[in-house]
Amino acid sequence: MLPFALWKGGDRKRELKNVQDEINYYDDIKLLGYLLTEENNMKKIFAAMLIVFMAVGSAYAVDISVTGNDKIRGNYYDNISSVDSNSDRGTHMFYDHEIDIDPTINISDATSIYIQMELNDATWTASNQGHTSGDVNDDVRVEYIYANHTFSTGTQFQGGQMPVGQWGYKFGDSEDPGWRLRVNQPLGGGTLIGILQKIVEAQDEGLAPVEGENSESKDADAYLLGWSGKAGDITIQPLIYYVQNGTANTDLDSSDTDNTWVLDMAADGQHGMLGWEAEFIYMTTTMDGTNAVAGNDVDDQNVWGAYAGVNFNLGAVTPGLKIAYGSYSKDDGSFSYGTDYDAGQLMIFDEDVGFGPGVADPTTEDIMGATTIMAYADFNVNDALSFYGGLAYLMSNSSDDGPWKDASAYELDIKGAYKITENVSYHVDCGYASIDWDSDPRDATVTDDPDGITKIQHYLKIEF
Repeated sequence: MLPFALWKGGDRKRELKNVQDEINYYDDIKLLGYLLTEENNMKKIFAAMLIVFMAVGSAYAVDISVTGNDKIRGNYYDNISSVDSNSDRGTHMFYDHEIDIDPTINISDATSIYIQMELNDATWTASNQGHTSGDVNDDVRVEYIYANHTFSTGTQFQGGQMPVGQWGYKFGDSEDPGWRLRVNQPLGGGTLIGILQKIVEAQDEGLAPVEGENSESKDADAYLLGWSGKAGDITIQPLIYYVQNGTANTDLDSSDTDNTWVLDMAADGQHGMLGWEAEFIYMTTTMDGTNAVAGNDVDDQNVWGAYAGVNFNLGAVTPGLKIAYGSYSKDDGSFSYGTDYDAGQLMIFDEDVGFGPGVADPTTEDIMGATTIMAYADFNVNDALSFYGGLAYLMSNSSDDGPWKDASAYELDIKGAYKITENVSYHVDCGYASIDWDSDPRDATVTDDPDGITKIQHYLKIEF
């Protein structure tokens, strides 16, 4: 498509409606030329985007729709990193800003290209004008970009960089970009889903020689097969997937790989004012690739987790209860809730602070090998004003001697939102958390429980 936007003189490939169109078009070309000669990579990214949109919009009758949001937030943290110390870490106040732009290029009713971009997801400072990486050239990041086409049979094909690590109700999920080929096929009152995911191409990343008998075995690939549909008033979502990971085996004379099988069963239903959802995940991993390296003797690992939630729609008020469990054993390790799990909109645990055996660093931002019980309620005062309140209790599932033996914690969250207009809303979120190490300190330097953690945020959100 690009040549249609960069034509010269008599080589132009389209008609211009009038002289003014031609003048405007030459102005666009001069602007693109300036942007492309600039050193700043962010300008080059914007230039590339302009070229694509000009080419597509002018050469073909396509529809480009854009959605997204802009969020400017003020933050107050007190003692947020005190998990591994009994000293008060003090306060930290700062602003951050994030813009998400999601353009969709609708080529026809059956064909489209979806893009999701993130702009300036960063803390406001004098030196960091870019993304959280601190690199000014990381101002604009393309999170996802993939193509969709639906055939006359109803079969939908998707290919490109899309969200991975998601299924069911965010339990065990950690969303990240990943390269996938996906096919959605209507079947049996639902949709059959088949996915091929490329995780690591070892030869291109220097993890395997370009030529060699076992070079291909050093790749990492995933294969997923799932179904989503309804049985009466109940939605059922079974999924099975297989991961073949050769990256752990650095022995070029061996083709052994680590192999993981995952079974994920999710379901939900709505029966009058009662709503519920549940998910069960079982994961087993053989460590043949890891053990092929001299000196390794790692046992196979088996972990599992379960989640259930229930809520009662009483009109203006919706109370609910969520319970989650992640297995733990000294040999098998911990089941991870995943960084997307909110357990009823937790603000601190699983967001800024980790909890449970398997969390080596308190800032891991995950809940692992633990049981969580969350009671909450949503209260809609009117169409514009709403509140949320939740109380969570967390318990470590480890009985082994060590920092997480019988540890527990709780978190209280209160949130409010006011819709100023249909597209603009103001939010205030407040959270407080505390950890009890029980009889064992986290380490030799900690003899008491850490001080409580406070987190307060307020932000203006614009949606379009």
